[in-house]
Amino acid sequence: MLHFGGMTDEERLARLERKAAEIRKMLFGALLLAKDAWKDELSQRGEGLEIMDAMEKAEESFTQGSQPDGFKRLEHALDIINLRARSIFSFMSYMSKYGKFH
Repeated sequence: MLHFGGMTDEERLARLERKAAEIRKMLFGALLLAKDAWKDELSQRGEGLEIMDAMEKAEESFTQGSQPDGFKRLEHALDIINLRARSIFSFMSYMSKYGKFH
């Protein structure tokens, strides 16, 4: 949980942006690991290929660091987080249905 005692609104926003960036980067790593580890399994079905394509699109999404409005930067980062999290959820759903977890 974030504690903002004594922080200005700008400092609070910057802290939230840093947290969002950390989450975005961790999800990027999770996508790379999952796709690399399970690419053979995903490539066996059309549904798996679609999920792999969605994972690649989620990997390629990037932030708009040059955006001067902090709230817009945060919103964009959250959009990327949402896209990557959905991709990971789709992957996990697919693997629970078809995968061979060892």
